[in-house]
Amino acid sequence: MNSKVSKLIPWLPGVITVAVAAGFCIAYGVCGGSDVTMYLQLLASSLLPFAVPLYTLVTKQPLTAVLSVLAAVFVFCASFLGSGLEFYDKFLCWDWIMHGAFAFIASLAIFIFCVRGRSGKANVLGCVLIVLLATLGIAAIWEIWEYIADSITGADSQRVAESIALGKSPLADTMEDIMIAVAGSALFFIALLADKFCGYKVCRRLCGFSGFGPVKRGSALDDGQE
Repeated sequence: MNSKVSKLIPWLPGVITVAVAAGFCIAYGVCGGSDVTMYLQLLASSLLPFAVPLYTLVTKQPLTAVLSVLAAVFVFCASFLGSGLEFYDKFLCWDWIMHGAFAFIASLAIFIFCVRGRSGKANVLGCVLIVLLATLGIAAIWEIWEYIADSITGADSQRVAESIALGKSPLADTMEDIMIAVAGSALFFIALLADKFCGYKVCRRLCGFSGFGPVKRGSALDDGQE
């Protein structure tokens, strides 16, 4: 493949996502939509897939374009379908699915950062802890964002009113989302275990990783060798 074309591929998911977001915004306006936050959410979220090629551009350390594709698919499902077409209200499980999918993708991205260039040296326990705790941290940031957005717009994305109406704790949705994030991260580790039995074929393609090394004293991820 031409080198110039290969350099453009990681940018395509973002370009497509922005184009789809623009189409959603136009359709939303034509249908009489007047919620400014909807336009902002659709356009802002469509920029997420650009994070991967921008990281490569700034650091000169390439990341797999698969992350861009997964980010684009997630934005389409969470923002365009979830918020734009109100899937969150039409399908009660949609919020859980999105939180679980987000945790899976976040776990994959963090794993790639942890093990790149460390095949045979990465500490499996340290890697698991870092991936899990970092994913939970990102899930917490998502909940903080929902709280701030609700405070500004008067919306109820954290479903506080719904939880109270159902006789549940006002924190029910927040805690359920975090637990779903744990489940999504666990699903990633199950997939990683399955890939291990296949000789880390997927990991090799994504980040050149071919296996963990023995536990060594001195670092959570590395065995201390220079």
